[in-house]
Amino acid sequence: MKHFNCLLLAASLLVAGNNAIAAEGITTLDLTKPLNPEQLNFGEDGAWDGVYKGEDGVQDYFEAQIFIMSHTTSYGGTVWDGFAPCTSTVMADRASYVAGCMAGGGIALDVNGDVATDDNGNVVIDAKTPYLVGYYNTMETDLPSCQIFFNDGMSHEVVGMYVTNFPTAFYNCLYGNGYARPFVNGDKFTLTIHGVAADQTEKTVDVDLVKYEDDMFQAVRGWKYVDLSSLGAVESVYFTMSSTDAGEWGMNTTAMFCLDKLMVKSDGIASVGNAGMVGDAITYDRAAAAVVLPQSTFAIIYNAAGQKVMAAEGQRISVAGLDNGIYFVKTATGTLRFIK
Repeated sequence: MKHFNCLLLAASLLVAGNNAIAAEGITTLDLTKPLNPEQLNFGEDGAWDGVYKGEDGVQDYFEAQIFIMSHTTSYGGTVWDGFAPCTSTVMADRASYVAGCMAGGGIALDVNGDVATDDNGNVVIDAKTPYLVGYYNTMETDLPSCQIFFNDGMSHEVVGMYVTNFPTAFYNCLYGNGYARPFVNGDKFTLTIHGVAADQTEKTVDVDLVKYEDDMFQAVRGWKYVDLSSLGAVESVYFTMSSTDAGEWGMNTTAMFCLDKLMVKSDGIASVGNAGMVGDAITYDRAAAAVVLPQSTFAIIYNAAGQKVMAAEGQRISVAGLDNGIYFVKTATGTLRFIK
């Protein structure tokens, strides 16, 4: 039976063979360009040194270019969820719950900042290029655990991204462990990408990271390109996971995946409810921790749970006293979501 599984594995693993798309007018997530270089340091094993350093139970963020990625540490710094940057090349069974990917490394960029490809159109893997490990919290709270925002306060049209399996999850599906069972016919392990528009409506795209059908085990092992253009213009993207191997307490498959080179159109779109011109829109000045209104007016600010946290009048409202997190500022003429 083990020999049969190995034959199926060799025959059906999906190795990345996706042609990179043209990157003109597109911003591609590049974790070598963090806004705060001190945030992204890696150990010899490629694991991010900030995995367990956050404030307990509080969703925190790290940034690169226009992208803001969530990360939460819980239970006294022993558990985490959200995203963690990583440079590990580990593809082995029983990988740590911090680092590794089945593609063997991140995707390289060429001198123009585009996704690098070889003569066969396959993406080029670079052991030193960081990628994202996503850990989905199956016990979701008010905020999605794995989410990505934009630090320019604008909506952006999503183009696509690359995904692959995290080693522990992959081998859960192939061999099982103390909690998960090996996959059989009809089983699936699925990543769902949610695009949240400015009016808070959502569209989704599903990707089967592992599936077992027609007596064949099929899994994403290289970097697989996912077209996300159907999501349209979004204020944020978040990720959930599901598995047919589930029980009373939820899915048994380890809820982890890997992501690289999220691409969005670089021309931002003003949020719904604001005037059409960016200059007339409500904006957030991150450096000064201030909400800037097009004219002096009364504004109410709510947290992500919908609770009113402050009210003020003026054209420039300081929010320096608020805790870090996600907020909504509402006026008579517009609404803006911002991240402090």
